[in-house]
Amino acid sequence: MKVSQHDNTTVFTWDSSDPVGIDFRNLVKGHYKNLHEQNIVIDLSAIDGLKTKHVLEFSELNAYNKEKVLKSFVVVVGTMSIAEIPDEIATAPTLQEALDIVDMEEIERDLGY
Repeated sequence: MKVSQHDNTTVFTWDSSDPVGIDFRNLVKGHYKNLHEQNIVIDLSAIDGLKTKHVLEFSELNAYNKEKVLKSFVVVVGTMSIAEIPDEIATAPTLQEALDIVDMEEIERDLGY
């Protein structure tokens, strides 16, 4: 797993040597504890055959980051269809689009929306 910093956002990127599913979520969760109060982007776009269940593994972290920390949480899903993913989980096809979502949500929070 690659962890990188983009301004006020921490990006966790899945690597081919990483586990998939709950095991990857637990790996992220272990690092997440040290990065609270950050916008979070989880980049799963490199996973071949990415499924809705892989994205849903991050529901708990998504809710916590948005409701308790009051920061953004976005999952990069590549070309996967997002039709079955609940609207509560923000998704983007690319890392740049995920970072754009974070920027837009930061502006909304600054304006009090």
